[in-house]
Amino acid sequence: MSFRNAIAALALVSSVAHAEFKAAYVDIQRAVQEVEEGKAAKTRLQGMADVKQKAFEKEQNALKAEVEAYTKQKATMDDKVAAAKEGDLQKKMFDFQNRAQALQKELADLERKELGTIFPKLETLLGQIAQREGLTMVFDRSSSGLAWAPASLDLTNELIRMYNSTYKAGASAKTPAPAKTPAPAPGPTK
Repeated sequence: MSFRNAIAALALVSSVAHAEFKAAYVDIQRAVQEVEEGKAAKTRLQGMADVKQKAFEKEQNALKAEVEAYTKQKATMDDKVAAAKEGDLQKKMFDFQNRAQALQKELADLERKELGTIFPKLETLLGQIAQREGLTMVFDRSSSGLAWAPASLDLTNELIRMYNSTYKAGASAKTPAPAKTPAPAPGPTK
């Protein structure tokens, strides 16, 4: 659909519904990164990635040292032994590359899992903001093709504030403080 047709369609919908068209936008990716839950998830993910990266680099360095040792010794090796060693090293490098890809996939899956719980909450809150403000549509800046809009229509900061206040309060409401046991009443002494 061309831009002109889209405008005409919006005008038609607007005139048929006899309602004022109001739109705003939000940067969902930025919101996920900046809400407290998102920051905590990113910190956890970075910690896991760092641990896995160190182990991966250790394995990479060992493989590199093995290749360098083979390269230095190749001239003194029997051709059959050299060919076998080279085949072994190629297999190890192939396996290493497969593990590298698997690690990248694992980290991406962990990120989707960790951050995936945030999106539905953001959508719910965004719906509340849109209803409160009487908005017809809210666009996601990163995926809507939105080229320009005034900053006054950006709901991202409001969404982040609302999320943090709603889900911080929600977390403390879910774990009530332990009930205090009343002290025994003083009784008559004997």
